[in-house]
Amino acid sequence: MNPPEIFFDPQTGLLRSGWRVLVFVFVLLMPYKLLGWFVGAGRQAAEAAKTEAQFDLSLETMTVYVFLVIWVMFISWLCLRLLEQLDLGALGLAFYRGWWRDVLLGCLVSAVMMIAVVVIQMLSGGTRLLLNPLFWKTVDGARMIDWGGIFLLGGHLGQLLLLFIFAGAFEELLCRGYAFQTLLRGAPAIVPMLLLSLIFGLLHLENPNVTFFSIANTVLAGVWLSVAYLKTRGLWFPTALHFTWNWMMGAFFGLPVSGIKNAASSSVFLASNDAPLWLTGGSYGCEGGAAATMILLAATVVIWNARWLKEAESEGQVPELTNLKLEIPDKPGL
Repeated sequence: MNPPEIFFDPQTGLLRSGWRVLVFVFVLLMPYKLLGWFVGAGRQAAEAAKTEAQFDLSLETMTVYVFLVIWVMFISWLCLRLLEQLDLGALGLAFYRGWWRDVLLGCLVSAVMMIAVVVIQMLSGGTRLLLNPLFWKTVDGARMIDWGGIFLLGGHLGQLLLLFIFAGAFEELLCRGYAFQTLLRGAPAIVPMLLLSLIFGLLHLENPNVTFFSIANTVLAGVWLSVAYLKTRGLWFPTALHFTWNWMMGAFFGLPVSGIKNAASSSVFLASNDAPLWLTGGSYGCEGGAAATMILLAATVVIWNARWLKEAESEGQVPELTNLKLEIPDKPGL
C-alpha cells in the first residue's frame, strides 16, 4: 500500500472512513474550552444528577441539550459536505416519505417493550406500582379528582418528554449518526455496530449506581438501536425507540432511568424496585436487570426480521447508502 492510500481510498479519492470519523470527533470536541460555560452547565447538571439522583428539568439543562443537538448536526453536515460530498439528508433525519410512521412505530414498539419489562418484574414480586396520589384529593371525607394535581403532573410529564427527546436525539446523533454511518460506508455493519454500542455503554459509566450488568445492558441497547437504524436507514425510528423507552420507564412507571430518579410529582406511577435485584436492576432501574436483557434481545431479533419496517425513502438518498444493504449479514451478530 502506497503511503497516500493509508489516508485516501484510491477508488473514490475520499479520505478513508476511519480518518473521517477521527476528523468528526476532533472538530466536534474542538470548542470544548471555548464553550466552557455550556460545558460547565452540563457538568454541573451531571454532578447534581449524581448527588440528588433526580432529573434536572431546568431551562438551563434543556438549553444545553438543544445546543448539543444543533452542534452535532452542524458538525455532521460539515463532514458530510466537505469529506463525502453528501447532503444532510444522508444523515437519516430528512423528512422522507414515511418518517412520521417510523416515529409512531418507534414509540409504540418501545412502549410495549417497557410494559413487558415491568410486567416481568411485577410477576417476580420485585416491582410494585402505585398510582400517583396527585390524581386524587379528599374533600369532606370524599375522594375526588384533583385537577390541580393532574395539571401539575401533566406539565412535568411534558417537560420530561422534551428532555428525553433532546437527550435521545443527542445520543443517537453521536452513536448512530455520522460516525456510525461513515464507518458503515467503509466496513461491514458489525464493525460500527459493536464499536459504537460499546462507546454508548461506556458513556454511562459515571451514572449513579452503575454496575457491570447495567453497562452490558446498555451496550445491548446500543445493538438494538443500531439494528433499528440498519432496518430503516433513518434516525427517526431509533430516536423514537430511545426517548420512548426512557419516558415510559421514568415518566410513566416512575422507575430510575440509568440510575437517575424522577421527583414524585413527575410520574404517572410511583414504583419500587426490590429483590430479586438481578432481575429488576434495583436502584439503577430496569436497565440494570435481566428482565430488560430478555426484552432487548427479543426486540432486536423481531426488529431485524420485521417486514413492517421499510428503508427510508428520501429524495436525496445516494446509491452508495442503498448499496450498503448488500453487505449486511442476514442475521445480526449478537
